[in-house]
Amino acid sequence: MLRLALSQMNAVVGGFSQNVETLSRFRVQAANAGADLVITPELCLVGYPPEDLLLKEGFIDAAAFALDELASRSNLPPLLVGTVMAEGSHGVALAASSDGRDVAVPSTATTALGHIANALVALGDEGVVAVATKRLLPNYEVFDEQRYFHPGVGPHTIVNVRGVAIGLLICEDVWVANGPAAELARQGATMLVVANASPFARGRRDEREAILRERALETNCPIAYVNLVGGQDELVFDGQSVVVNASGEVTARATAFREEMLVVDIDARSSTVGVTLESAYARSRDDVRASTVPLIADPPREIEEIYEALVMGTRDYLRKNGFRSAILGLSGGIDSSLVATIAVDAVGARAVRGFAMPSRYSSDHSVDDAYELARRLDIEIATLPIEPAHQAFGVMLGDVLDHGLEGLTDENIQSRIRGVLLMAISNATGAMVLTTGNKSEMATGYSTLYGDSAGGFAVIKDVPKTLVYELCRYRNEVALRDGDVEPIALAVLTKAPSAELRPDQRDDQSLPPYDELDPLLERYVEGDATADELIAQGHDRELVLRITKLVDLSEYKRRQMPPGVRISKKAFGRDRRMPITNAFKPDQS
Repeated sequence: MLRLALSQMNAVVGGFSQNVETLSRFRVQAANAGADLVITPELCLVGYPPEDLLLKEGFIDAAAFALDELASRSNLPPLLVGTVMAEGSHGVALAASSDGRDVAVPSTATTALGHIANALVALGDEGVVAVATKRLLPNYEVFDEQRYFHPGVGPHTIVNVRGVAIGLLICEDVWVANGPAAELARQGATMLVVANASPFARGRRDEREAILRERALETNCPIAYVNLVGGQDELVFDGQSVVVNASGEVTARATAFREEMLVVDIDARSSTVGVTLESAYARSRDDVRASTVPLIADPPREIEEIYEALVMGTRDYLRKNGFRSAILGLSGGIDSSLVATIAVDAVGARAVRGFAMPSRYSSDHSVDDAYELARRLDIEIATLPIEPAHQAFGVMLGDVLDHGLEGLTDENIQSRIRGVLLMAISNATGAMVLTTGNKSEMATGYSTLYGDSAGGFAVIKDVPKTLVYELCRYRNEVALRDGDVEPIALAVLTKAPSAELRPDQRDDQSLPPYDELDPLLERYVEGDATADELIAQGHDRELVLRITKLVDLSEYKRRQMPPGVRISKKAFGRDRRMPITNAFKPDQS
């Protein structure tokens, strides 16, 4: 029986000292639990994704120094650690087969140290015992690893821990049938370990576990899959590390969105194959160490996963970038109510401050709703009426504009005044401005550049309007279950959405109802459907042409939006990279 410690850690990109300390802490905990092997996520020593830091002088050297520091810590269990390795270091072979023939590799960047690999390093008492290199480099969705890494070649890596032959894989290597996992089994591996940095998206956990089930049945091996957790810019990693037996059944699962160590005993076939990986650390012998009951955390509901992803993404963006507090405009509407609630759950009520900024068009109930939200969340709120500035702009522009401030110009001026005020407070206090625009607005351009889009982090930029309502209802349910006050009042959930930038304005005067708009946007933006395909699916022709045109014309706005949490499989930004200047029309509808 082999005892594994799957260390689901929250890494900091470029934070070598922090990551070394976190890894060392997990290793000590694993020793106390009597673990035979500690497994960590993909590139956890350097943080994921490191992007163009990999091209910076000194970064690869810093990674090597951090690895040496980890290797120098003795009397601890063997460790599998994800890092980056230069070609030739510890025998790493890249871009050529073991018999010297060239292997076709994509065009990649090369550092001052030459080609580099995404690696999983086995550390024992004697330091680096073995190195596995990632063979399959993803180049889709948010991944662009072919820009940085060369794929590993030559024999696959198997380490032997107490008579179990463990094949080492990195993320994408386990996703392909008859790929690296099958090859490891053919070479004699009796168990597989997969180090991962797999970001959260709706439905991703089910996909992962289905793939692991397939690979386990294909190889007749149990599989330990350890995933990163935490936020990194737009990406959020959900953890949910998992172990499946040779039949593909889940035997252990870590908690979602929480840094933790999952300890599990695995019954794998004995073998003499592989490089011996051992340590003389003082642990309990098998006959005295306590048995362990593996955690099999219940997978959260999808709506819970999404909410937790938004909270973690917001918390880590603020924390890892050195911001201790956040501010936002509170309009009394549904979007700002959700963002404020997420912010409080992320960093606490004392670190969140709201500002009501009414104009001449703001209704009394909107201001009241903003104050009621602040009361329920127990956050500080202040009122900054924008009417004096609004009038001043009217006077300033009166001689320049033939008709003064009117129409869309007048609406956008109001939004931009609010953006200026929030950014001024941010400059004065050091607080991060959270924007409140949702994905439906981002898609159609229903937002004001340098106005409601002004800020440092867009919490719900990947959340469609209909999902905003679902998340608010979910958060209220959680409050009721826990005996707390519902953060979002019924009045906010039931009133018609409005930007309140002109008399009696409602969103449905400019856009179709959101329950009609959002499915269309999902198919066009996330599903890459054409206008003709949408019309053929039964959507109204005039509506399709109007909305798809709005989406296409608004690309220049989205390019200037702040980063925000990614929860879908195709978010604006890293996923969907459309040219701003674009004359291509896939159909002539």
